[in-house]
Amino acid sequence: MNTGIIATRYAAALLQYATSCGTEHDLYGMMKRISACFSDVPDLGKTFCNRIIPADDRKSLFLNLFPGVPEKPLKVLSDFLDLLIRKRREHVIRSVSLGYIDKYRRQQGITHSVLTTVVAVDDLTAEKIKNFLDPVNPQKVELELKQDDRLIGGFSLRVGMKVWDASLLGRLRQVRKAYGLKDIY
Repeated sequence: MNTGIIATRYAAALLQYATSCGTEHDLYGMMKRISACFSDVPDLGKTFCNRIIPADDRKSLFLNLFPGVPEKPLKVLSDFLDLLIRKRREHVIRSVSLGYIDKYRRQQGITHSVLTTVVAVDDLTAEKIKNFLDPVNPQKVELELKQDDRLIGGFSLRVGMKVWDASLLGRLRQVRKAYGLKDIY
């Protein structure tokens, strides 16, 4: 069976289970943290899938990430990790975490956006951007702020699948493409 379909089904089941337990918001934050850990620690997936390591130790890899989280969401995550280990589906944990994040955002009507700039953006500017993206309900906008010196100047804003590139790097790419030159950035 396709791994994407399996991960999607597990993510949907986890969201349903978390919602029935009233822990969907806490689990949303936990899944974002787990997803970020996979980016920060490339061998995390291999370690979690390694069946030579005892199941409790593999499970504690994720549970120890959340020392201050209430017991109920930890129990939901623990039960879910037990299910993945018991069904030998450890390899889908990253896809499940990303799927859960996506499904939770859809369920709650959250707009995820990424603003990339050369310099740090202050809180007032971030709030203005949130109000611009959703004037009726700006608290439903999740704005992720990133810095990238390669932009040279300007900004790039991604909302869902739409990208507004108002950076100098983007303009340079357009000019190079217009003249048929190779993109060096």
